[in-house]
Amino acid sequence: MQYNPSIPVYIQIKDDIIKKIREGMWKENEKIPSEVKFMEEYGAGRGTVREAIRLIIDEGYLYIKKGIGTFVAQKEVGISIEPFVSLTYFIKMRGLDIHTKVLEVEERIMDEDTSKKTGIEAGTTCLFVKRMRMMKNQPIGLETFHFAYKAEVLYKDFDFTHAISHYLFHDCQLTVTKMNMEMELVKASGEGMKRLGLDQKSKMLVSNRIVYINANQDVLYHLTFVCGEELSQIGLDKFV
Repeated sequence: MQYNPSIPVYIQIKDDIIKKIREGMWKENEKIPSEVKFMEEYGAGRGTVREAIRLIIDEGYLYIKKGIGTFVAQKEVGISIEPFVSLTYFIKMRGLDIHTKVLEVEERIMDEDTSKKTGIEAGTTCLFVKRMRMMKNQPIGLETFHFAYKAEVLYKDFDFTHAISHYLFHDCQLTVTKMNMEMELVKASGEGMKRLGLDQKSKMLVSNRIVYINANQDVLYHLTFVCGEELSQIGLDKFV
């Protein structure tokens, strides 16, 4: 396999294995070759192959049987919720690294104004989380969450430097029934401008998202995400 030097090798291996799965090289529930076989086939190290396989599992094409091996889950994967709600996923699929700096984690009582914005009932307890998303020690986004549904259970001992959407939708197996999202490009101001290092001539993208779960369409969380208009460091001239 001839590699493109501008794309991480594990991303190219991931794409090639997914292509083979979709073309039917292995049947559903059939065991795929071992890491060693893939290392020989692709001329890559174990860590590179392992990362490629991990991403393919995340995308739903493979699953692991502990102590036995890795198997094909399905040849065609439906749309996952994660690309729509996870900045980590968005950046990971470009072969880049992102890390998180947690600024605040605390329980709060919803007031009337915040309730109207978030959809979480006024007077109830929510879990408030604020964090910075960083790449190469540079801030690229400010996230503010209000979590409502079983916060005291779902997030007990959770490390908020980790990917939240992966935890909720993969580990906790929650099912989204509805998602409302609004995006607006505005003049940089306030905490977003300050924390992202923008000036008053800059613009920033502000996204508000409410995620609902279960048959009653209870609010799982509200997220406000703020980033600069220009995101050349993740391979985009602009986010929109």
